[in-house]
Amino acid sequence: MDYFGRDQLKELFQIDEAPAVSIYMETHRRGPDVAAQPLRLRAAIDEARGILTVDGVDGVDDVLSPLEALIGDREFWRHQADGLALFASRDFGRLYRLPVHMPNMVVVGPTFHTKPLIEFLQAPERFWVLSLTQKEVRMWEGTVTDLAPVDLAAVPTSLQAALGTEVVTDRLNLRSPRGSGSAPIFHGHGAGKDDTKQELEKFFRAVDAGVHDLLADEIGPIVLAAVDYYHPIYRSVSKLENLADEGIVGNISGWDGGRIHAAAWPIARKSVERKLDVALDLWESSYGRGKTESDLAVIARLAVAGRIRLLLAERGRTVWGRIDRNMGDIEVIREGGADPHGSAVDLLDELAEVTIQHGGRALVLEGERMPTDTGLAAVLR
Repeated sequence: MDYFGRDQLKELFQIDEAPAVSIYMETHRRGPDVAAQPLRLRAAIDEARGILTVDGVDGVDDVLSPLEALIGDREFWRHQADGLALFASRDFGRLYRLPVHMPNMVVVGPTFHTKPLIEFLQAPERFWVLSLTQKEVRMWEGTVTDLAPVDLAAVPTSLQAALGTEVVTDRLNLRSPRGSGSAPIFHGHGAGKDDTKQELEKFFRAVDAGVHDLLADEIGPIVLAAVDYYHPIYRSVSKLENLADEGIVGNISGWDGGRIHAAAWPIARKSVERKLDVALDLWESSYGRGKTESDLAVIARLAVAGRIRLLLAERGRTVWGRIDRNMGDIEVIREGGADPHGSAVDLLDELAEVTIQHGGRALVLEGERMPTDTGLAAVLR
């Protein structure tokens, strides 16, 4: 599985010269559908080629050849997840194997189509599990179905690594006496309780800072997994806005992925639902103060001016048109249907991108949860 986060999304935003080819596919890890996946990619590439040819684009092979090379790459197809996102332009190409199902679509335009990835980053299906012990710090990225380990290159992976000094074995070991509700007992080599707590606080601050940088601007919940005594200490020093209110109590080092997921998913689900509720509450309170907008043309002008704090977009809805990213003027071609090609873009997708580029947030919601019937709802700064 390939890591996809805020930095990767912003990289895709930087490509604003046609042609930009975006291909999304639902993929399978196993089963009878696996063998057909290269053929489905071939069909998607052929569709993109047809669009580029009709539009009279030069150098089509230069854009599509890197994608075509994947069709016969057996090793590539052996390591799939639930969704595949491919992006190709002149001198640029990226692919991401993702742990959620992607819609099957091909979009060719002046910019990449990223709304499915915006939804991936901010939808309820995405969360993280942070496991803390003295000897090991681990993290997993989770979805509704499974977990995948996350590379913690920039995060201290042990107390010794965080403090930069030799930690005496067992110095920070804790145990709880028999009986429920009993306070943890320290034991070790002369360390007092206050000294031990201070070292834990330093350790947790270092871990927290690394996780904060790694998951900057992500809104998915982070579920803490640690022995009971660690939870209040970590929460007292943490700067993570999306640390879930509940956590997993216990050392999960010996747990398999299925057991971790079963314990974390109910916590993550509650946390994300609260986040969406907060977003809708913000809309309601802002609406009463005249700080909202639902008209597409007005939102476009506000977006390019950096005036949007939060943009809610309706899942599965498209409005094809053109936009001047400098002035915010738009031309609507039609709502729904297939990509009309040429310089047309999905305006809902573009406005979500512009909002994020100017420091705002964008969320994709089901139609029944949208507070407007236009496909967009903006909370203004």
